[in-house]
Amino acid sequence: MCNAYGGRITLRPGTLYGALDRLSDDGLVAPDHEEVVDGRLRRYYRLTDEGLNVLGAESERMRRNLAAATARLKASGWAPAGGLA
Repeated sequence: MCNAYGGRITLRPGTLYGALDRLSDDGLVAPDHEEVVDGRLRRYYRLTDEGLNVLGAESERMRRNLAAATARLKASGWAPAGGLA
């Protein structure tokens, strides 16, 4: 599975490669190039045009959700820690 450290998510290799396989099968990423680093093969991927479109749509969806959540918090009188507005 994945673990969160300091607000970041780290994936175990099996989880990461499974996700890359699914994204590749869905046409969202494609292999870009490979190189050998410290005797191990390293594969790089790139977003496809469809992947860029999906990422853009998901980013916009998340932006709208953030705006709605922030508006609800402000309406309830909530203020972020440290007094920042």
